[in-house]
Amino acid sequence: MFKLDPRRATGVAVLTAALSMCLAQTVSAAPAASGWSDLGSKGVYYQSHYRTKTVNSGGGSFKACITTSNSHKETYHLYEEDAQVYNPKLVKSVTGAGCWTFSNLDDYVDGGNNRAEFYIASDNDSEMLRVHYYD
Repeated sequence: MFKLDPRRATGVAVLTAALSMCLAQTVSAAPAASGWSDLGSKGVYYQSHYRTKTVNSGGGSFKACITTSNSHKETYHLYEEDAQVYNPKLVKSVTGAGCWTFSNLDDYVDGGNNRAEFYIASDNDSEMLRVHYYD
């Protein structure tokens, strides 16, 4: 029978935690260093499709990093939704989770806040967990 050495187990746990913290800082610092403003993460809920709440964007370019536990290449949609009327406009569709950059979005900026209101949705990825947004 295999017996685990407590000193080695502790060392592995500390090393794993340290590496996780380093990687987390690198990933979150990378967009800021490249000129992206971090708009935070939004959880996913169901409202006729799986989607996040809207985030405000100044137009130009917009980045969304989609996290899912689904191993299939699902299709995700970037929508613009004006707060006055629920009539979302499909901006673009992409296939596969990961980070996507959407460009030339100035035409969607409107309203009193002079912002575009974007969200990511999927028709059938019930395993989409969250989306992290950058502007």
